[in-house]
Amino acid sequence: MYNKTTRDIALWNPATRQFRPLPKSSNGNPKVGYYHTDFVGIGFDVETKDYKVIKVSSLEPKTKQAALPLDRLPEVQIYCLSTNSWRLIDSDFPAHCCIPLIGRSLNGIYFRQGVDYTPADPIKRVILSFDLCKEKYQRVLLQIPENNLVQLESIGDKLACITATMGCFGQYKVWMLNDFNTTKELWTEIYKFELRFSRILSISWNGKFGLLMGNTLVLHNLVTGEFKNFGFGGINMYALTANIYKESLVSVHANGSATKAISS
Repeated sequence: MYNKTTRDIALWNPATRQFRPLPKSSNGNPKVGYYHTDFVGIGFDVETKDYKVIKVSSLEPKTKQAALPLDRLPEVQIYCLSTNSWRLIDSDFPAHCCIPLIGRSLNGIYFRQGVDYTPADPIKRVILSFDLCKEKYQRVLLQIPENNLVQLESIGDKLACITATMGCFGQYKVWMLNDFNTTKELWTEIYKFELRFSRILSISWNGKFGLLMGNTLVLHNLVTGEFKNFGFGGINMYALTANIYKESLVSVHANGSATKAISS
């Protein structure tokens, strides 16, 4: 959990009800006279069996004329649960990935949606990946027909993404990334459906169900097309986000419990 005003970061396990604020990073306190642009993500290092939090930050003086994020110098820091400490790493992770959407962590790689500011297409959506073991990033080429990437998801142990051909209202497609390396990608379209006056909040781990939001919260079976209304209405659909998670007993405390829980 991240508070963008105070820049405080905390770990929360909904299954165990544990909540713990993390120690401040070296640039954790808000700096007077500057705009802060941060994004925070969490993932599991499959080689060291350790949970890591990645924080990418950039500063811009409030007196400076507005500039594209490419003009900002990002600073990348890593928090390790095993040591309960932050450290600065040498990385050229681009600051222009800082848009307020949820990332996905799969098989030791953290995926994040971003914006590619180029002269040819200044608002093109891209996907960036960060290897939590090597602590290096690379860009996913996103070789799928639609450029209107709505959000990232995960189905099983593979990355998936949702695209919309008519903005946020209209025909949706769900794509799965079957092959990913530095030179080749293979995206497969697995679902296609139409929605009116609704948007997708999240997709389940098995890829069969999705949470939708219109004027009420609805569960949609992507295979059968069935809908189930939870009767949870009266909410501004643009003010709500959701994430389906797998329950875990991993402790949020920095006492080596992460490794023990995973191995057991």
